[in-house]
Amino acid sequence: MEFIYKEPVPGFDDGLVVLQSYHEDFLERGKQLLQLAANLKQNGMNEDYANQCMEAYCHYSHATHLHHQDEEQSLFPLLLGSSALVDGMIERLMMDHEEIEESWSKLAKQLSNPGTITNFDYFLHQTIEFEKILREHLTREDEDFSPQVKKILTSEQIRQAGEKMAELRHLTV
Repeated sequence: MEFIYKEPVPGFDDGLVVLQSYHEDFLERGKQLLQLAANLKQNGMNEDYANQCMEAYCHYSHATHLHHQDEEQSLFPLLLGSSALVDGMIERLMMDHEEIEESWSKLAKQLSNPGTITNFDYFLHQTIEFEKILREHLTREDEDFSPQVKKILTSEQIRQAGEKMAELRHLTV
């Protein structure tokens, strides 16, 4: 079975749409990841679950890193200095990124080698922790940060952010 990363976005002409598409994808995949961990605890490892582990590993390994790069390199620079509130939010989101990456690295070690998942309670615990940290971060972005961004950025800046996101992937818009 071949595992190929597929962008969860329709295009890169609007940077905010790109970010929202990633958020929706992360929320949906988070549910799937939690279900996988629950299934493993209940049934143990099998070939189908091992493939699901590898697919989750491949997707999150790309998507999490790309999404953080999108924000840190394409969006945050356009917003820094616009207000103390926004600067504080960006600082908090950057700390979230570090926490997400740290939590992911623990989970990734197991997902990338499904045969090593033998303590299903511990795997479920790690999965719940990762998904919780990521979901809380996305909620912070969607409910607190995004409304500020929409007040500050022009449509041209939003388009430029999307172009920068495409460049990070070596794509052209």
